[in-house]
Amino acid sequence: MAKKLAKPLITALYERLSKDDELKGESNSITNQKKYLEEFADRKGFTNLRHFTDDGYTGRNFNRPGFQELLAEIHAGNVGAIIVKDMSRLGRNYLQVGFYTEILFPEKGIHFIAINNSVDSESGSDNDFTPFLNIMNEWYAKDTSNKIKSVFNARMADGKRCSGSIPYGYNRQAGDKQTLIIDPVASEVVKSIFDMADKGMSATQIAKQLESEQVLIPSAYTAKYHPEQNNGTHYYDPYGWSNTTVNTILDRQEYLGHTILKKSVSTSFKTNKRRETSEDEQFVFYFTHEAIISQELWDSVQKQRVRSPRMTPSGTYQQHKLSGYLFCADCGARMALQSSKKRRDGDPDDRYYSFRCGAYGQRGKVCSAHYVRADAVEDLVLSSIQRLSNFVIEDEQAFAEQLRKKAQAEADAVPAEKKKQLEELEKELDALDGKLRSLYENFVAGLIPERQYKSLMMQYDREQTFCEEQITGVKKELALAQERPMQAGRFIQLIHKYKAPAELTEEMLHDFVDKIIVHEADGRGKGRTQEIEIYFNFIGQFELAFSQKEIKAAQKQEAKRLREKNAQKKRTARKYYERKKQERYNEREGHKFEKRFCEHCGQAFWPNGNKQKYCSKECANAAKTARVKARRYAEKGDHTFRQKNCIVCGKPFWPVNGQEIMCSEECKRIHRLERQNAYYHEVVADKEKAKRDAIRERALLENDGHLYPQRECEYCGTSFWPEKHFQRFCCKACTNKAAEKKRTGADPAEKEGHRFHKRTCPVCGKEFWPAGPNTICCSRECAGRRQAVLDKERRDQLRASAAAERGGHLYDAVSCKYCGKLFYPKQPNQVYCSDECRTNGSFMMRYGHDPAAKEGHPYNKRICIHCGKEFWPAGPNTKTCSEDCSHAHGIQKMREWRDAQKELREPEISGAAV
Repeated sequence: MAKKLAKPLITALYERLSKDDELKGESNSITNQKKYLEEFADRKGFTNLRHFTDDGYTGRNFNRPGFQELLAEIHAGNVGAIIVKDMSRLGRNYLQVGFYTEILFPEKGIHFIAINNSVDSESGSDNDFTPFLNIMNEWYAKDTSNKIKSVFNARMADGKRCSGSIPYGYNRQAGDKQTLIIDPVASEVVKSIFDMADKGMSATQIAKQLESEQVLIPSAYTAKYHPEQNNGTHYYDPYGWSNTTVNTILDRQEYLGHTILKKSVSTSFKTNKRRETSEDEQFVFYFTHEAIISQELWDSVQKQRVRSPRMTPSGTYQQHKLSGYLFCADCGARMALQSSKKRRDGDPDDRYYSFRCGAYGQRGKVCSAHYVRADAVEDLVLSSIQRLSNFVIEDEQAFAEQLRKKAQAEADAVPAEKKKQLEELEKELDALDGKLRSLYENFVAGLIPERQYKSLMMQYDREQTFCEEQITGVKKELALAQERPMQAGRFIQLIHKYKAPAELTEEMLHDFVDKIIVHEADGRGKGRTQEIEIYFNFIGQFELAFSQKEIKAAQKQEAKRLREKNAQKKRTARKYYERKKQERYNEREGHKFEKRFCEHCGQAFWPNGNKQKYCSKECANAAKTARVKARRYAEKGDHTFRQKNCIVCGKPFWPVNGQEIMCSEECKRIHRLERQNAYYHEVVADKEKAKRDAIRERALLENDGHLYPQRECEYCGTSFWPEKHFQRFCCKACTNKAAEKKRTGADPAEKEGHRFHKRTCPVCGKEFWPAGPNTICCSRECAGRRQAVLDKERRDQLRASAAAERGGHLYDAVSCKYCGKLFYPKQPNQVYCSDECRTNGSFMMRYGHDPAAKEGHPYNKRICIHCGKEFWPAGPNTKTCSEDCSHAHGIQKMREWRDAQKELREPEISGAAV
């Protein structure tokens, strides 16, 4: 059987031309590129040529039909060589271009040639400059993208539209693409959408209503009545309205007469992905055309949109007047409405309503219930509105002044922490971009393997995505934290509109309240408290201090409520007890307590009390007598009287008569002696006291009113009257001086006014008055010299002991850091045993190799950069092994430089020729 012939491989000639490249002239046209590539392929001997062309496609991405067709042939293994005019024709994204030229093409065995850049994959030395060419090509694309963005931003900054689409409900004025005029038919549809949303209808309900009325969707209406403005959007049903379309219309501020530009921007010039811009990035121009709706209707609709009704299992919508106003204080989720029957067996329509956190119990979200009753919130909101109404009606100026101070305080509270966090996140994002660039360059250079490159690339991509999400969240928080202007006048108008409200209606709630923040409750039962914040329209959160009158009224109301509650509890308890009592009476045949058996005679009887044990008084008396008799016999046995404890010794004994309290004659004798001694001591104590009083009176008479006779002080010799019989000194000062003299052996009068006695300095020998009890030297200099002597003696002792322990050496033996020998160092930080080892070790640490490997030469062996042979260099900068190699290498570098200069001059010559 004949062998099947191998299919010849394709030589792919790839051409690309973008719209920007058309401006450079005919040299970059597709025809010229094809001709140029065919001539090169014929000259080099390439066969089986096939063109792959992309005309009008940018080089920033590779989603081009011609290139995708080429990739399909590459993966099929049908391509042997790829030839392009230059690297920019392949693409201007240097990461992806590098992937194809450095990874994919070599893996598939494809010969890649870029003619004008002298890039040939089979000549490795000529491809060193290729990554830099890719970077320059990408930089050109990025520069072009930035210029186009600058032009668009400049136009949008002047209020000019750069997009071809216009809002539904408007048309362009004839001859002027920038001016919008109202479409009489579509504008009525827009007004009806906003009116239905203001009435509380959801986007889905509005879409169904429009679909039932057979109203054309925006794309179908534009295609039918304004085909010149149609952007080619396809649709399945011309009347198939969706909630997305309705929400888009309700979100557009153009219906207020404003122009909003730059709603979205491209995330990168390399991709077509776009992101929504924040309010700070957008260009907003107010009142540039006629409005379709009013600002009041817009504000009302935006508030109503968060109050979408809840669908019940039966398919109906359940809504409360507070729906959409309550939000969780912890996670920010909207509070969900709950309803329950007041009684299990009661009327199904008789229900009470409550709210809980919408995120509570959902998978992947952790938040508590934040349960709150709807009627409690209604009462709180109505009470707050009533208090504000009374305050505003009484003094409008004071109310306006409080609002002004509140606005000033909020304006001063700048969210500096969020701004700092945003700066840190942006720096982190820039650092990740640098890591990605460095990672790719290291991969191209072959410093890391492909598996590690892909793993790190995926990790950095995840970190980058997470960082971008955090930046978006922080920017939203900063936008929400911006100052909201307070409109005190409009709020005062609302107060005058609803004077002294007695009931909270949906209209009043809609006009007054912006949102209500519910915190988690603390405590349980009677001690349960819960914080609720009310944010009003036009003024935000406003806390009005309670007056004394309101506090007293609230206290009275609370006291009245407690009285009514306690009274109701008592009534309920009374009814319960009466019902239970009647049930018991019915069960017991009209008796209050259950039938029992008498504990004495054993007969059954109906007791009159809960503790009755006997059927009659006779049984009770007989049982009592029997108990007493049994207890007495159990205690006394054969004795007549009960056992007692002796009052003297405490021992138990059986008395002979009822008055006996002592167990024996000895105890009686001891008790008698104790009584006699007690009587004697009482009498003697009185006599001794009388004697002492007489002696005291006689001493006072003899010593002129003093208790003790006059004495002389043992220290100063002064006469004085002592207050105690052992007093020896006239005053406290003499007492202290005598004690110091006895303790020190020197008279304190010799200190001449100083606190301590004069001492002699042990260093200089001078006498001095010390400043403290521990002062030894006369000055700091003497103290320093004394301390230096003591330190030297201590060091000498330590050295002598260390030398004695180590055989005469001061430090322990260590290993040389270079040669490894053990030696005794002379200094604590010595690591080398000799000067030679220190020199060799320093050389190894500086240059990274052992000087012993030089074999006597001054420098290490190297490889010649021209011929590749190893040689011993004569100097630190010698790179070639001989003068011939040096001369040949210089000639080669000169030729490369001339070729590079020639390539740089060729575009200038060709442009001049054109």
